[in-house]
Amino acid sequence: MIVQATFAVSNPKDFSVQNQPHLPSADTLKFEDGRDYFSYYEQIGKAFRSDKKIPVQFFFDYDCRVCSPAQDILALYSQIRADKILLEEYPVATLDNLFSAKVFYTLKALNANELSDALLFETSEKSRYVELSSLANILNWVEEKGLDKTHFMEAQNSAEVKKQVQQAIQLTEEYGVFTYPYVVVGGKYVLTASTLYNDDYSVAVLDYLVNKLEKEHKE
Repeated sequence: MIVQATFAVSNPKDFSVQNQPHLPSADTLKFEDGRDYFSYYEQIGKAFRSDKKIPVQFFFDYDCRVCSPAQDILALYSQIRADKILLEEYPVATLDNLFSAKVFYTLKALNANELSDALLFETSEKSRYVELSSLANILNWVEEKGLDKTHFMEAQNSAEVKKQVQQAIQLTEEYGVFTYPYVVVGGKYVLTASTLYNDDYSVAVLDYLVNKLEKEHKE
């Protein structure tokens, strides 16, 4: 069992129970709620988007040792199941922890999403996160990556980024995110680090949950 980083939130949600992989059909695989995945007592949001795809929401934090490999697995899955799911990324945010949300949405505003991925990988080392979490050092880092410091600060202080940071706080609370990585499938099922560590296993569980949601939708 992988040890997961945790932090407190005001209203954590209750769970109902405590390279392209080649896999057998998800119908033939059996996974257990409370072991391979978790589920909310009540659905949060819609299981299907207007385009009929299932949202897979990836909550992450730059202060995370295993979020980068989890992101790689989810990116792989979003490619091989592009007809069924859409991967959405959200920074974990609380009133006491806004760094990830501020940096993520600032980089997004500057059309530099690839730098967010690079930062997530680089801060897999705790010491590097501690170093880059200071304003002076993150400004030096983005400058080294080709961004202008002034433009970065202007974007971070913009009304749009501030609004997105507040929305990140609301989403973190709404989904009861208590650890990271934290992945919500179709607003109902949840995966954490204990599942998101191996391509074959993770893809098999994701396929199982996607098929489960599709069957539930038809009933």
